[in-house]
Amino acid sequence: MIELSSEVPFLWRLSPESNEGYCSVSMVVPCPPETEIKDLTIETSVISLSSDSSRSETEETLEWNQEDIDLFLRLVNQRRLLKNLPLSETVRVDLTDPDIIDIIHIVAAAGFGVAFTSCGLIKEADGSFPIHTFEIGSFASLNTLSGFIPCVVVDVEDDDVVCVLLDDIDVRAIEEYECLSRHDLLLVKRLDVLHPEFSENLSMPSSAVLH
Repeated sequence: MIELSSEVPFLWRLSPESNEGYCSVSMVVPCPPETEIKDLTIETSVISLSSDSSRSETEETLEWNQEDIDLFLRLVNQRRLLKNLPLSETVRVDLTDPDIIDIIHIVAAAGFGVAFTSCGLIKEADGSFPIHTFEIGSFASLNTLSGFIPCVVVDVEDDDVVCVLLDDIDVRAIEEYECLSRHDLLLVKRLDVLHPEFSENLSMPSSAVLH
């Protein structure tokens, strides 16, 4: 169990995956230097494309920015509300909890992923579904060609909304796409974002390597 405070920074570690500018993204929680405990590392499924080819050749460590922290805290608090747990000013998180690990995947995707366009993937909104009021950090559903898919809203600008997918989308029928997987980013329109209860799968399985 780790208590979040200014003395315990959360870090991102970008590790080169190829000479084409791709880096894997891991979360790192540094341990005090006076202890013999190694830093805690949580590997994510997110691959980052560096805009600077020289930066992608060496490992890089970045501190979480305020957007990362805000999204993380919103998602943690939503989990607590779903479990009928009280909210408190101090957030204590178990970094071995699958739910917390999945939230870290979502935050990593929001910060480092590249959004795919949803052209041909989303069924056209016809007004038959109620309008969903949402904000950054809200859980939602997308009415895709392969059914309702759960997602999390991570960016909103005018009519454009960026979501992190919480399940795979079967895109074999669409030539423009190879695959869309859980934790990929998708750019959609406001009317495409539906209430999370439409999703067939409300649970979010998690897998990550701790070392």
